[in-house]
Order: sequence, then C-alpha cells, then structure tokens
Amino acid sequence: MKNDSKGIALAITATMISALILGLISVWLNIERVDKAYYLRRMEKKLDDQESLEGKLEVEKNNLLSPIRLRQLAKQYGFGPASQGQIRRPREEKKP
Repeated sequence: MKNDSKGIALAITATMISALILGLISVWLNIERVDKAYYLRRMEKKLDDQESLEGKLEVEKNNLLSPIRLRQLAKQYGFGPASQGQIRRPREEKKP
C-alpha cells in the first residue's frame, strides 16, 4: 500500500509540475505574441509614414521641376535657349 500511495503522490507531483511548466510556457508565448503584434504595428505605422512622405516628396519634386516654374526661374536669372555650340555631350567610354 505504501508503494501505491508513493507512486500516486509522485504521479500527482509530476503532473502538477508539468502543468505548471506548460502554464508558464503558455504565458511566455502569449507575452511574445503581444510583443510581436506591437512591433508589427509600429513597423506598419513607420511604413505608412514613409509612404506618405514619399508621396509628398514626389509632389514637391514635380512642382520644383515643372516646366512653368523652370521657365520663370530662367527668365528671372536671364537664361535663354542655348545657342549652337553651347551644348556638349560627354563621350561614352569604350568598354574593352
């Protein structure tokens, strides 16, 4: 009888320890999942911000390079169309 009760006590103890370990693992995994979700949300916000900035910069670039604006600046600084011989094209290097 004593062996049976010792075996049952040992089985109960092992089961409780296993349940405790599995519970701790479950809590740890849930904490990791929440941390990853917050990290993912931050990265998505950062991506959205960068895409928004890219769009704004594209609009600004198009505004700065618009032909109307460039004509106004050329007129303001006294530039005009290039005369013959003023435009030189760089030579392409010959590749072996």
